[in-house]
Amino acid sequence: METPTTLRERKKAETRANVLRVAHELFHHKGFDATTLEEICAEAVISKRTFFRYFRDKEALVFPNRDERLDNFVSFLESGATHEDPFATLRRATRLFGIEYGQHRSTILAQQKLVVSSPSLLAREREIDRDWEKAIAQIFARRLSDAADNELWSRVLAGAIMGVVRATMSCWFDNDCDDDLVKLGLDAITCLERGFPAVLP
Repeated sequence: METPTTLRERKKAETRANVLRVAHELFHHKGFDATTLEEICAEAVISKRTFFRYFRDKEALVFPNRDERLDNFVSFLESGATHEDPFATLRRATRLFGIEYGQHRSTILAQQKLVVSSPSLLAREREIDRDWEKAIAQIFARRLSDAADNELWSRVLAGAIMGVVRATMSCWFDNDCDDDLVKLGLDAITCLERGFPAVLP
């Protein structure tokens, strides 16, 4: 027999999953901006008050695992050796996340098409990118705690990393996620590591 706590947690998970399923069906049928929160709640058979127990707003339905994904990425970065070369860390991350994304390419592509269709979702995506950039800078800053230019170096590196991520994902999306994402990411990291000449050969 399930304990009250286990039963309650299972019901909460089922409610959350149902809201996400209903919302995404409406988003892909009507569009994100045209779908109202009231419609989502009506279809999911919940009140708006209940909705806000699970999600902070409508945009959160498109990025439901935002905090969890960032926490996992931070844990991954912190798992590396203190003096690991930053590019070695990036290559490890690229292999890990590139494989994961490749396994879910259809879902990720559909989500991206939804994101680019809405200014509010694009703004939320930029907000998430800033969170990741800040986290990356903090982690690398701790690795170089004694360096004089520690803060500037860490921020520049974090900005460059997020630029690589955005460029790589943009290329991947432009080709309908058919390319090998791991190879794209590794090639992009090599470009960053070597630097860019003023004029390409």
